[in-house]
Amino acid sequence: MAASGAGAAGRIGGVRPCLSTPPFVRLCRVALVAALLAPGGALGQFNLPQPSTELPGSSRAAPAPSPRPGPPAAATLPRPSILPAPGDTTLPGIDPRQCGSTPHSALCARGRWTLFSTIDVKLSAPDFRASYALDVAQNDEVHATYRETARGKTRSGEILLIGLDGVAFRTQEQFPAGAPVLDIMISMPIMAAQLAALLLDEGVIGPPADVTAPRAVKAASDTRYIRTAAPNAVILYGPPWRMTGSVRPGATRDDVAFALKLAYRPVDSKGTPVAGRTDTLTLEGRASFAPRPASLPDSFELAEFTVLRDDQPLGAQRTVGDARRALGP
Repeated sequence: MAASGAGAAGRIGGVRPCLSTPPFVRLCRVALVAALLAPGGALGQFNLPQPSTELPGSSRAAPAPSPRPGPPAAATLPRPSILPAPGDTTLPGIDPRQCGSTPHSALCARGRWTLFSTIDVKLSAPDFRASYALDVAQNDEVHATYRETARGKTRSGEILLIGLDGVAFRTQEQFPAGAPVLDIMISMPIMAAQLAALLLDEGVIGPPADVTAPRAVKAASDTRYIRTAAPNAVILYGPPWRMTGSVRPGATRDDVAFALKLAYRPVDSKGTPVAGRTDTLTLEGRASFAPRPASLPDSFELAEFTVLRDDQPLGAQRTVGDARRALGP
């Protein structure tokens, strides 16, 4: 799960943080993202450079026996390069921490509940409160916001992915030089949205259009992990887990409102469930399944935003439309 780069001014080659590839279904265009990642796998384990940029659930020390604030820490998963080759007779079988279609694979968000155009999620856990929002366009442009309060500290910000290689962001956080800013800002909104989509799919057992009246929902597994993933981070929720809650039609015919509670077994740094321990979190919010707009609106104002193309500042841009023109084809 390590990020790749060439120092603070390096650039990554790869797939942009895309909500359309599995587990978000529609194939994403491959592009170079504005490179704000430093070398090393800091985000993969949520060990960020200083407390003000730390994602919830992270710790450089061993987990304390008492309940940990925030979502579980990201697990360190095997790299594909060290897994046995397909023809190797020592192949150990299915890795239950990875997504897949078998009853032994991890559950991952995919399909009908991931096709939202907007989603707002309020996530609560002991000593942790957060709100996340995502707007997704047909061309894979994304607008994300976050606000998290943990251990008495609050972090917040706003980020846009524009065109193939543009990024605009603003935050009051002070990031150290070389910090993986893009991942720090967008990973938790993506993974919170995935968790909500998966639990709704498991609980409703039908498409969003089936939610025509308030109803209770529940889902559970004694054997399967829940896996959420951003390009450089993974969160595993270990079995056994139980979800209870309710759904109802939202303010418009395309909206679904939800209130969910998840009890799960946290995992250690290798993805192994911690025996005898159960953590809980709640998810409340709404998702709109109205058709996605073709792109983010040109009129979206970018005052106080830092705008970059690849790893280079683009200069002040008044609106998304101005930024799109400056980025070029």
